[in-house]
Amino acid sequence: LLKSVANVDELRRELFHVQRELLRERTRCKALEEELENPMNIHRWRKLEGSDPSTYEMIQKIQTLQRRLISKTEEVVSKEMAIQEKEKLYIDLKKILARQPGPEVAEQLQIYQQSLKDKTKTDEAMSSELNMCEAQNAEYKYENRNFGP
Repeated sequence: LLKSVANVDELRRELFHVQRELLRERTRCKALEEELENPMNIHRWRKLEGSDPSTYEMIQKIQTLQRRLISKTEEVVSKEMAIQEKEKLYIDLKKILARQPGPEVAEQLQIYQQSLKDKTKTDEAMSSELNMCEAQNAEYKYENRNFGP
């Protein structure tokens, strides 16, 4: 029984605090309601400059932006196609270049040309020597016929 009496006292104190807090909140709520009805800070309620654009203007803007988006997309597609063409051309030229002879082949060709020139000179020299020998042989045959029996 003593415990319940002590508990009742504590509950009364808690009830008193809660009622006082409720009264405080009601007073605060009433003050805020009065402030809403009669605002003291007039500048807080001034109209903001500018206004929302109308729906028609917004639709026009959307259409304009969509047209710009479409044109830019087409531009991107055309540029991508141009890039692909250039890449294909690059690959083709790279393949052609790979089949071309290198500098070693050019050096070898010069060596062969020089060798051909040398052999041509030798051939011409031998040809003239042969002509000389044939002429001398013909002369000897002529002399043989004239001095012979």
